[in-house]
Amino acid sequence: MTSRIPQAARRLNLCAAAALSLIGAAQAQTSDAPQALERIQITGSSIKRLAGETALPVSVVKSEDLEARGHTELKDLVLEMPQSLSLGTNSGAAGPMLNLRGLGAMRTLTLLNGRRMANEPLQDQYVSVNVIPRMALDRAETLRDGASSIYGSDAIGGVQNFWTYNTYKGRRLKVEWNQPEHSGGGETKAIGAILGVGDIGTDGWNAYVSLDHQRKSALLKIDRPELYDYSVLSAMGLGLLPDNKNPSPTANFGFSTSANSNYNPAFATGCAAPYSLPTLGAGSVAATPTYTNAGCYRNPNYYDAVTDGSKITNVFAKLSWRINNAHSLSLEGLHSTFNVQKFRGMQTPGSTAPATTYSMPATSKYYPGKGITPAVKVVGSNTGSNSPAMYIDATKTPGTVSDLNMNNRTIYFVWGPAELGSAYRNDEQTNDRLVLSAEGTVAGFDYRVGLNYGKSLRDTRAGGGYILYSKAQEGFTKGILNPFGLQDAEGLAYLKSIEASDYTYRVNHAYNRSVDATLTRTLMELSGGPLVLAVSGELRRDSAKVDAAPLDYVAKDANGKYLIDAFGNVTKHDLVGETPTGVARDLSRDIKSAVIEVDAPVTRRLSLNAAVRSDTYNDLKTTTVNPKLSVRYQALDQLVLRGSANTGFRAPSIMDIQNPTPEVRSQLMDDPVLCPSATPTVANTGNPVNGYTRDQVCNVQTNYWTKSPDNSFLKPEKSKGWTVGLALEPTKGLLMTADYWGIKLTDMLGAVAIAEVQQQPAKYVQNIVRKADGTIDYIVASQANRGDTSIRGLDLSALYRVATPIGQATFQLEGTYYESYRFSAEKGGEMLSNVGVITNDARYGGAGVNSGLAGMPQINPRWKHTASIGLRNGPWSGLVSVRYNTGLTDLTPRAGSSITQVSPYSQYGASVAYSGFKGLKLSLAVNNFTNANPPITSNTIYTGYITSLADVLGRAYKLTADYTF
Repeated sequence: MTSRIPQAARRLNLCAAAALSLIGAAQAQTSDAPQALERIQITGSSIKRLAGETALPVSVVKSEDLEARGHTELKDLVLEMPQSLSLGTNSGAAGPMLNLRGLGAMRTLTLLNGRRMANEPLQDQYVSVNVIPRMALDRAETLRDGASSIYGSDAIGGVQNFWTYNTYKGRRLKVEWNQPEHSGGGETKAIGAILGVGDIGTDGWNAYVSLDHQRKSALLKIDRPELYDYSVLSAMGLGLLPDNKNPSPTANFGFSTSANSNYNPAFATGCAAPYSLPTLGAGSVAATPTYTNAGCYRNPNYYDAVTDGSKITNVFAKLSWRINNAHSLSLEGLHSTFNVQKFRGMQTPGSTAPATTYSMPATSKYYPGKGITPAVKVVGSNTGSNSPAMYIDATKTPGTVSDLNMNNRTIYFVWGPAELGSAYRNDEQTNDRLVLSAEGTVAGFDYRVGLNYGKSLRDTRAGGGYILYSKAQEGFTKGILNPFGLQDAEGLAYLKSIEASDYTYRVNHAYNRSVDATLTRTLMELSGGPLVLAVSGELRRDSAKVDAAPLDYVAKDANGKYLIDAFGNVTKHDLVGETPTGVARDLSRDIKSAVIEVDAPVTRRLSLNAAVRSDTYNDLKTTTVNPKLSVRYQALDQLVLRGSANTGFRAPSIMDIQNPTPEVRSQLMDDPVLCPSATPTVANTGNPVNGYTRDQVCNVQTNYWTKSPDNSFLKPEKSKGWTVGLALEPTKGLLMTADYWGIKLTDMLGAVAIAEVQQQPAKYVQNIVRKADGTIDYIVASQANRGDTSIRGLDLSALYRVATPIGQATFQLEGTYYESYRFSAEKGGEMLSNVGVITNDARYGGAGVNSGLAGMPQINPRWKHTASIGLRNGPWSGLVSVRYNTGLTDLTPRAGSSITQVSPYSQYGASVAYSGFKGLKLSLAVNNFTNANPPITSNTIYTGYITSLADVLGRAYKLTADYTF
């Protein structure tokens, strides 16, 4: 199609296109293609156009720009993007994900080459950026606007579209090494390669394959002791009181399962640092000191991770044919796998273990007072049938001192192993995709069709540090394992033999199959150019599969039946620390979609674009229709005005609707309808209504589901969005943009709290499932359509390129200002503000937009930006960059701290590269060269530092060698 650009607009279009880095070929791509303006597909539209012609706010980052900023993985892009908020280092193991506008990763649509991928299968709501092939990546486009009218569900917050090279010819090898300055973990090593043959222009075909592999070691708190020094953090309310004794590798013990921590034979000798440490307990500093909590406690700095380990491998391949000048065909495939080494700390028996304590008979060689394990000193009456106080010293525990009379009593304790280190999960995900597509021209129509197949797998395994309860108990009974210190050679060998290494206890699958087609045609010529119509359709099947819980370690009852309740939950098993999970089921939904889009350049200065999309979901039995209108007006040669308005939606995921694995809890409570009370959350305070007895409806043990296997009552979220903006070129080489935007979200999906149902039973009547006699069967306290969210903000950007005596300089700034972020946790509820604050109020996390995804409330700084200054002179290039966010007000500081302000945060990076050697480019980057720590807070949801906003590696050096041959 011939490009038509009004002469008055050409200059601004060229500048905008340059700013978006979409003009010209990448160095690694086929170099003999003509350097001409080409209409390409821009994220947010089905119609090909020039980059500068779009009326939509689209940000573009080239892959070489990411490398120049010192990025070691796409997580770094997630953390620094002004439009993406606080899920770069989320507390889960799903990998980093985009969270545009702070609306949650499930409301950001992530695409690869304009098409969907299979979602992460456990939640089935998002795609991690870990699966994107970095070596084949050409650019990342961010549409900062709702896009449901083009892409359908999940695009309320915007769209992140990763584009690989269209074609590639040549060979390239790259190695990277990122090493923190501080000793310990956090090191990253990566290798990548790409090979391409054939020239699409002269040979009519091209094929290339890329590989990238990266391994990052975990960073434990013990590797950064300066960050967790309580003498520094005391102002944050941390370390003001001594820790109390707790389960550790040097176990505290007692003479019953309920009194299992009265004594510790290792306390007098300092426990067993660094695994466990001695403490006098919090009561020791009270006005009247007490020492009942004296003993050993596990060292959290030894067991807890700041950053988990990871391993990423991506293979991408693409084969392209030009059949003739009118048609082309391509086949692309992706195989991605990444593993998150999720550290879980020292694991002890829980309620689903055979018992919550271990025991030891007097016959064990490690029984206290029998030689290996020293006797415990006590004061006071010591009859052999009582429990006297443990001796501390003559001042703290005065009295007659003697060795504890064990009287051969069985002892009980809670213990975890030292030598195996922190228990960690290997949470491995794979994502595979195959796309066959064709495009060309037939009978005056431009067409684009595609077949897309994607699948993902999440295999969650007990990686290391997990043991089997029954085998551990056997070791204590036989005197092989020592619960009061490090193991001898026999005990260590036995401990390693009972480790459940890389044992799979949960498996989930997700699939995405689709066929799509787009027809585009010029209908007529208008004053500003051709009136273009695009008609698109898609048939898509999303499906998921949940594997049954593995039965290897599930206990059986006396009749040989596995201990699994009626809801499919495993109730007793032998694996300490994790529970086998899963109810075997196949889930699926079919979606039919149709889109009509019209692009109308009414005059040479005014163009309009309108689109409408319908989506029909068979499982929801609903059809949504979402229009979008955008306008672009070139008021002056140097000024473009633009705006858009749209509606959007997000369908509940398959796992939301058809989740086969309930999570059932229970509590004593009054029936809020049949045993009403003035204090409905306090059991046994109500009175039964006529026709029911107290035993039937008051103070009854009641089941409630925090995850439900049937949420058919859920309906799609709805949104309305708008943008008003401008692009200004006041002088040659300088482009500035400003876009004021707003989003309003209704019927927001979030979790219902059981207390809400108790307090407002009429409002949540559909959540109370009753038996035939009218009494409660169970209560659904899981996903529901909750309240509303309203956000407004301003995106600003500036790009200036200028020739200087020392080279070509580039100045760039991109930032987002949040004017307001207001939400209600329930329909008609109080509107809360969540911008520029940090809080542990559960309404900001548990019932907010990230409910079910983020384990902590989301943080939305008022302002966030990235800026850089680059210089290029011959083979030399350099860049200095910074990412910044404003400070926060702490609404709920920790007790003992009066600090309510969190300081602004800046992180600087610098890089220099030299490409003077034939085919070889060497670069050195220093990330966080000021060695800034993350912002510090007194909020209880963080241990001092806000690790969701910033990395904790400190200053790190990245070396890269990139060889093209």
